[in-house]
Amino acid sequence: FLFKVDLPTRSQMVRHRVSWQELSRRYVSGSKVPFEFYVSEKMKNVKSFSNPYGYECDTQDIIRICLDHYDEAIAAGVKQQEARRIIPQAAYTQIWGAFQPKQLENYFKLRLDESSQWEIRQTAIFMRELLGY
Repeated sequence: FLFKVDLPTRSQMVRHRVSWQELSRRYVSGSKVPFEFYVSEKMKNVKSFSNPYGYECDTQDIIRICLDHYDEAIAAGVKQQEARRIIPQAAYTQIWGAFQPKQLENYFKLRLDESSQWEIRQTAIFMRELLGY
């Protein structure tokens, strides 16, 4: 399976003991593969004044500030593997997962549960549909 998920969802997924590979941002800059971000409905309209400019920011503004800082760091000679630390957790990543049947059964058992986080439950629903379960 190939997944495009945000970093917190990826962290939950890789807890499952399957074979994982991930797109590396160590050597792949934002100019080669542009960053994309997941912003949930609940986060879209959150506003704050927590920024160096003194004006009200929403979540997208904060992401833009971080991307600008990333670009400035790269321009100043900072390596991509160091500069990526400023990229928000909302960034998408691509991961590939190879599941054995028992591993897939366990993934569905845990991630289709109503108490599972919405985003990771969606991955399980789509996987199950793709397999025709």
